[in-house]
Amino acid sequence: MAHTEWSTDSLAERDRFAFWREELLAPLGIAAEPDSSPSCAFHARVTHRSKGPLTHLRVEADAHRVMRRSREIARRLRRGYSVYLENGEGTWFRYGGLEYLAEPGDLFVTNADEPWESGTLGRHRLETLLLPKSMLDPHLPALGGPFVARLSRENGPAALAADFFQSLTREWDRLDPAMLEAAADTFCRLVAVVGGAAAGDQRDAVGTARLAQARQYAARHLADPELSPARAAAGLGISLRSLHQIFEPSGTSFARYVMRRRLQECRAAMVNPAGLHRSVTDIALGWGFNSLPTFYRAFRREFGETPSEVRAEASRHGS
Repeated sequence: MAHTEWSTDSLAERDRFAFWREELLAPLGIAAEPDSSPSCAFHARVTHRSKGPLTHLRVEADAHRVMRRSREIARRLRRGYSVYLENGEGTWFRYGGLEYLAEPGDLFVTNADEPWESGTLGRHRLETLLLPKSMLDPHLPALGGPFVARLSRENGPAALAADFFQSLTREWDRLDPAMLEAAADTFCRLVAVVGGAAAGDQRDAVGTARLAQARQYAARHLADPELSPARAAAGLGISLRSLHQIFEPSGTSFARYVMRRRLQECRAAMVNPAGLHRSVTDIALGWGFNSLPTFYRAFRREFGETPSEVRAEASRHGS
C-alpha cells in the first residue's frame, strides 16, 4: 500500500515544467509539451495511491498537452486499462484513430497501452484508475479494435458503472486490499456490459452496483425528512418493487437502511467534541427525524443506550 503526493509549488518557476515532465510524468510513460513558454509559472500536483494490483491518481495542473506514443509505451508498458474521470472544464483526446471530448463528469475506459494524445479546455483536473488486464479482459467480448467505453451518468449500465467508480475511489482508504480488489472486479464486470458483454453473465455485478447506487442516493438525501422508498425509487428512475428487490440480498430494506444510517450520523454528532454544544433534538432533526419519540426508541434499540447516556459519556471523555 502506498499514498504519496508530488507538487511543483516548492520549485523555482523556471524549473517547474521540466520537473513535472521528466520526474513525474516520464516514469508513468507519459510525454508532455507546454502550452506556453516553459519559463512561465507552472502549477501542478498529483496524488498517488496504490493498493494490491490497483493504482489511483488524482491530478491538477495548468494547461499543457500530454501524450502516450509508441516510444513511451515501449519504455513503460502498463498491461492494463485506464479509467479516466474528467473533473475539470473538459478535455479532448485522440485514441484509436478517433477524437473524443470528455465533458465535466465524463468517465472513459481505454487500453493504457494504445497510443493517445490529449489537451485540456482549461486546467487539467482528473482522476485515473489503472486496472490490470487480468481483471477486465476475462469479461470483455471479442474486440475488433482498441477498447473504449464512455460511461455516461444518465442511465443504464454505464450510469451504474460511473456511480460504482465513485464509490470505489471514495472508500479506497477504508477498504482492505482484498475488499478493494473485489469492488474493482464488480466495476470491471459493469464496464464489460457497457462494452457489449451479455448482462446476464454479470448479473451479480449489476445487482451489487444497483445496491451501491441506491445507497449513494440515500447518503445524498439522508438529512431530508421527506426521504422515503417511493421518493428514492422515483429519484433512481426505478419502480418501488425494484428498489425492494435491490435491497433484498443485503438482508435489510431501504427504510431500515436509511434509519440505521441516520442513527449512526446522530451518534457520531453527539460524541464529536465539536458538536457537544448542540442539543440532541437539534441533531435528530438535522438528520431527517421528524418524530422525537421515534428517534429515541430507535436509538436505544440500535445502540442499547439513550442519547443522553451517550452524550454524558462523550462529555466525560472530552473533559
